[in-house]
Amino acid sequence: MMLRAALACMLTLVLTTSIAFAGAKAPSLVGKWDVESTGGMMLNGDKESNVTHWTPGQKVLKGQLEIISQDGRFIQGVYTSARGSEKFIAMISPDGKYMYASDTDGFFDCKIVGKDRLEIVYRHVKPSDSVVATSVAKRQK
Repeated sequence: MMLRAALACMLTLVLTTSIAFAGAKAPSLVGKWDVESTGGMMLNGDKESNVTHWTPGQKVLKGQLEIISQDGRFIQGVYTSARGSEKFIAMISPDGKYMYASDTDGFFDCKIVGKDRLEIVYRHVKPSDSVVATSVAKRQK
């Protein structure tokens, strides 16, 4: 009898915790974010792609992430650097702590550190070039 009661309590705890995490409200990320990235690009062909923001030997990239719309956890936006702009889509994790995104040629994962700060890891691999970078994005005020 004691074992059944303990199991019932455990099951109730697991279910209510799961529901609480699944129901966590997604933070609003709409707005413009200044991004500074540290990383690099590796050529896989003769020249980097014309949609690659990085150039050979470059170590730092500055740009802007604009989150144009957010419908619950689904996000649409544009990343812009001196070399051009690229659309992206993203989803905020059920616990509201991470954002996972895909642009036209790569992926980035964001840790939502606070309402005005994101920590980002970006990567892409394509026939012309590969890129890996870490970034900090700060919301413009």
